[in-house]
Amino acid sequence: MNIFFINDSSSNPNWGDRAAAIALKGMVKALGGTLSSVLTEDDLRDSVFFNRPPGLPSKGVEGRSLKDWARLLLPPVTLKLREKFLQRLRKREDEGPIPQTVDEFERCTDLLLRDRVTYGRLIDAIEMTDVVIIHGDGCMVGNGVLPRSELFLSYLIKTRLDKPVLLINHTTDFHHPELNRMAEAVYPLLDDVTYRDQTSVELCRDRWAGRYAADTAFQFKPAERDAWAALAARPTYFDVWPDEAAFDPRQPYVCVGGSSIYSFDRGPDDVIEDFIILLSHLQKVYAGQIILTASDIKDQIIFRPVSARLNLPLVGLTVPVQQAVDIIGNAQVYIGGRWHPSIFALRGGTPVIPLASKTFKMQALIAMAGLPTVTFNALDLPGEKEHIAQTLTALVAQGEELRSSLRQWAEQQEVSSWDNLTFLKNWQEGKETGKTP
Repeated sequence: MNIFFINDSSSNPNWGDRAAAIALKGMVKALGGTLSSVLTEDDLRDSVFFNRPPGLPSKGVEGRSLKDWARLLLPPVTLKLREKFLQRLRKREDEGPIPQTVDEFERCTDLLLRDRVTYGRLIDAIEMTDVVIIHGDGCMVGNGVLPRSELFLSYLIKTRLDKPVLLINHTTDFHHPELNRMAEAVYPLLDDVTYRDQTSVELCRDRWAGRYAADTAFQFKPAERDAWAALAARPTYFDVWPDEAAFDPRQPYVCVGGSSIYSFDRGPDDVIEDFIILLSHLQKVYAGQIILTASDIKDQIIFRPVSARLNLPLVGLTVPVQQAVDIIGNAQVYIGGRWHPSIFALRGGTPVIPLASKTFKMQALIAMAGLPTVTFNALDLPGEKEHIAQTLTALVAQGEELRSSLRQWAEQQEVSSWDNLTFLKNWQEGKETGKTP
C-alpha cells in the first residue's frame, strides 16, 4: 500500500508539529503502509514539489518563512523598510503555482499538469500512489500558502488523477472568505475527513461529511513518574545546548509555555515583560519549581531572556519530542496556549490552564477534556496573574483524583486517534479481499 504523505510537519521544529507527524507516519506504517512519497511542510510553504536543487535549503529558517523572521527580527524603527521587504516576499510567494482564489483552480491545474519539466515528479508520485494522505494539522486557517496548497493539491488529485484523498487530523477555521470558498469546492470531493476537535466537527457538520478523531499526538505517552524522575534527576539531563533546564523532576513543578497568538509585530519586548510579571507573581504563591518550555521558535524568543532574568530552567526547542512529553506529562500543571503541549500534559494527567491562542483550539481541547473552559488573555498576562495563580492553586489541590480522570480521558483519545486512518484500514482490508474502495 503506497502512501503519498502531504504536509509532513516534522520539518518544523515546533514540538507539536513534530509529534503529530511522527506519530501519524508511525501509525501508517503499523497498518502496512509504505510512505512512497512525502512533501514536507517546508515543501508546501516554498511550493517546492520534488524540485529543490541539492544543497538549497528552504526559504524558511527553523520552520519559519523569511516573512515571519522579518517580523520577528527587524526593529520597530524600520517599520516602513520592513513593510517593503514583506511586500516583496508576498509578491514572490504569490508568483508560485498555488492559486490565490478558487476561481483559479482550473487554470492552475491545467498549467501544472502541462508543465512536466517542473512538476513531472509530483504527477508521477501521485500516479504511482494508492492513497494520498494530507495531514491538515493546524494549517486550515487564514489564507496563507499552506492551506491553499493542501486544498489545491486535493482538488487536482481528485478531479484529474482519480486517487483517494484523506484530509485528516486537523482543525478548521474558515473565517477567511476565500479559504471558505476553496473549502466548499474541495471538501465534498474528499474520500475521508477527520477533525481533531469537536468544535470543527460542529462548524462543518452540515456542510460536508467528516467526523472527530483525536490528534495523533495522543500516541505519545509520558514515562511513569517514579522510574523516570530517578533517571532524569541526574545533572544536565535536560540541558539541550545552549539552554539549561536544571530542575529536580522528583520534586513538584509546573510547566509554562507560550501561545500561537503572539505575532511580535512590535517586537517581543512587551511579551517578555508580561511573562516576567506573571512568573514573578507565581513564584510568590507556588512553592514548587517553575519550568519554561519553548515548544516553538516564538516561545524560545520570549523565554530565553525571561529565563536569564528570573533564573528559571528552560527546556529548549530542540529537545526530543518524547522527552518533552515526559516533562510536561509529569508536571503538576501546564500553563500555556499551545495545543500539542497541552495534549502532552493531559496524556499524563496534568491539568491545563489555557492561555488564548490564535484560534479556538485551546477552548476546544479544554472543553473536550472536561476542564474549566475559561481561557486567559495571553495579551494581558499582568491583568490575569491573580486569576491564573488562583486556578493553579485550585488545580494542584485536586491532586491525584483529577490527574487520574484526565489520564483516563487521554487514554481514550489515544484509541480514538486511530480513527484518522479508518479509510486506510478499510482500503487495506478491501485490497486483501478484492474489494478495494
